[in-house]
Formats: sequence, C-alpha cells, structure tokens
Amino acid sequence: MNERSQESFEERSRALFHDSVDGLDMRLRSRLTQARHAAIDAAAAGRRPWVARLRAWTPAAGVAAAAMLATALWFGSSAGLHPLTAGDGQSNFEDLELVASADGSSDDAMDMLQDDIEFYDWADRGTNSEPAA
Repeated sequence: MNERSQESFEERSRALFHDSVDGLDMRLRSRLTQARHAAIDAAAAGRRPWVARLRAWTPAAGVAAAAMLATALWFGSSAGLHPLTAGDGQSNFEDLELVASADGSSDDAMDMLQDDIEFYDWADRGTNSEPAA
C-alpha cells in the first residue's frame, strides 16, 4: 500500500510540474533558459583555468618521475647489490664442503664447537648490543 501511495504521489507531482511549465509564457521560458545556460557557462569557466594548468604540468611531472626512478635504479643497484664473483662462489662451495665432510657423528660437531668457543662467545657478544650487567 505504501508503494502505491508513493507512485501516486510521484504521478501527481509530475503532472503539477508539467502544468506549471506549460502555463509559462514564451518570454519567461526564454529568460529561464538563458539564465540556465549562463550559469552553466560560468561554472565551466571557473574550472577551466585549473584544469588547463594541470594539463600543462602533467608532462613535466611525468618526466620528473621518470628521472627519479632512473636515479633510484642507477644508484640503488650500485650501492649494495653486486653480482657474485668467482671468489664469492668459491667460499660458498668451501662452506658446503666443510658441512658435507662431517660424517654426522655428534663427536665431530662438538669438537668443532669446542675448538672455536672463544669465537662463538665473541660473536654472541657482538650481536647482543645490550650492556653487560
């Protein structure tokens, strides 16, 4: 029932609006149309300079962004990322050979730990930056 009353309200409103528009004389309609077009033109003219300035700076912003990206890639790649050299690869293979040469018994691993206990203590103190009590 509520939906039906809504539809009837819309139909009555539409009919009243059309009757009021049809009742206007041509001179008044012409003035209203001219005023509407003048308002639309004024609103559009107010936005144009901002849009034109934005369009003028768009290519410059693109060039600046590309230059920044190129600079970041150029200096970023040479700062900390370097390709592996033969010496780097060789030390990795030596480490792998050390691990592979152990036969798996716990005595060999403990012997290796006991040989360098001072080094492991020093490394542990270096990683823990907390002051000693």
